[in-house]
Amino acid sequence: GFCRSKHDLNYIGLDGNIGCVVNGAGLAMATMDLIKLNGGEPANFLDVGGGATQEQVQAAFILLNNDPKVKAIFVNIFGGIMRCDIVALGVIKAVQQANIVTPMVIRLKGTYEEEAKQLIEESNLRLIPEDNLDRAARKVVRMAQIISMANEVDVNVKFGIPL
Repeated sequence: GFCRSKHDLNYIGLDGNIGCVVNGAGLAMATMDLIKLNGGEPANFLDVGGGATQEQVQAAFILLNNDPKVKAIFVNIFGGIMRCDIVALGVIKAVQQANIVTPMVIRLKGTYEEEAKQLIEESNLRLIPEDNLDRAARKVVRMAQIISMANEVDVNVKFGIPL
C-alpha cells in the first residue's frame, strides 16, 4: 500500500525482495525496470525526492531494513539538486545508527560524487559501490537471489567488498 510517513517519503510497498532508494520518480521507474530485466523484483517504489534530508534518507533505510521481504537494497542516486555527499552521509549514519544489516549496492552520480565515494570508502561499512548502472542492478539482484536461496536452507550469508 501507499504510505506517506511523517518523514514525507513517497513509499509504495511491492512484492519483490530488492529495496530501492532512488531520487526522482523517473530514475526510480528506470531502476525498477532494470531490476526486473536482471531477473529481480523490486520490494518498493521509493522516491526520496530532490531535496531529501539526512533524516529522510535514514528513515527510508529503517523502513527497508524492517521489511522482512527485503534481502538487498539498491541505492541509486543522481545528484543534481541532491548532493551525493549528503546522501552518502545519510546512508552511513543510517547504517550505523539503525544497525542496518541488509547488504547494499550503492550508485551515486553527479554533484559531489567523488566526496561521496570517499566517505563511503572510509566508512568501512558493507556498502558495495558500483558506478555502472547495469552492473549495479545485476549485482543487487544476484545478492538478493543468493540470500533468498541461503534462507531457504537456514544458512546465513555475508558479503565482503571485493578488494
